[in-house]
Amino acid sequence: MDAEQFEKYQLFTENTISRLSEQITLMEKKLDMFSNLLEISKYINKSIKDPNLLPIINDMLIGIFGAKYSNIYIKLNEDNFEATAQHDSKEFIEAGINLIRQYNEKEFILNSKAPIFSFVDQSGAESIQIHSCLGVPVEVENKMIGFILIQHNEYNYFSKEHAVFLSLIGNHIGIAIENNLLYKQIIENANRDGLTGIFNKSYFFDAIYHMNNIIEQDYSVIYIDIDGFKSINDKFGHPFGDLVLVTVANIIKSKMRSNDIAARYGGDEIIVFLNNFTDHDRIQKRVYELKDEITNTLITDGENSTYVTASFGVYIKENVALTLDEVIKKADENMYKSKNGGKNRVTISWS
Repeated sequence: MDAEQFEKYQLFTENTISRLSEQITLMEKKLDMFSNLLEISKYINKSIKDPNLLPIINDMLIGIFGAKYSNIYIKLNEDNFEATAQHDSKEFIEAGINLIRQYNEKEFILNSKAPIFSFVDQSGAESIQIHSCLGVPVEVENKMIGFILIQHNEYNYFSKEHAVFLSLIGNHIGIAIENNLLYKQIIENANRDGLTGIFNKSYFFDAIYHMNNIIEQDYSVIYIDIDGFKSINDKFGHPFGDLVLVTVANIIKSKMRSNDIAARYGGDEIIVFLNNFTDHDRIQKRVYELKDEITNTLITDGENSTYVTASFGVYIKENVALTLDEVIKKADENMYKSKNGGKNRVTISWS
């Protein structure tokens, strides 16, 4: 072998070794990716029954990608998304939804020297600018159920490799979300009153007792009793009485905030927990609006029709240590004051 042939052979050998080395490195990356994917899948599966599954996944994604923010958007219908944002700024959430729509709900990588969008942090002290975004749809059986959007304040942070890995994770997240929503629905159905659809008494106490330091918390309780309910059953029959209960419960549900709890407390008694809500004027306004809507609603089954009224007892707990039972007792006492005062009344007291 002459020097020229040897040089060619050496070059060929070096190129071959280089290609093999690249292939081995790529295989190691893929192996590492699938190994990480397996661990992530195990982690997600452990949390399927956790009511905080989506915040857990958001925190996990921030850790895996070294991202600044992670948001999962659940698709409610063709036009609407519900955000489960790690950052709860309305502006931030809407900016994410606009990006998803701008890219037609398809995967995208966006890196920009100019801020893609900016917002003020929760403390109001710092303006945060986003320069890199990675978004991938979450699909189950070829149906998009949501969208993952992760962001960073550094420019040119996300790459195609990030997108591939996030898409793989997205498949596992999609299945976990579906299972979590199904589990929540099963649990919620078990906690609902079979007739009215509002929560039952057992759930009411369980949910509130699981809140942190409930004895010290400020909140309000509304105790509602339908006036003359026995006479309604006697006059129109129990099926019509059920219709009255369902109608009143629906009116109450329509006036509740998402973090309030309305429950059927007894036969014709409904109790409402107003979480972290003690504004006297606003509570009074809300309760009187509720009372007036019940009073002015004609209830009919096609054959029988009637108007009903209800008596209200409200207790506003603020700056005082009381048990939930003690607060309910005070609201109940106020309800009986409304009954004894002529019914269709509101009695409010506070600490």
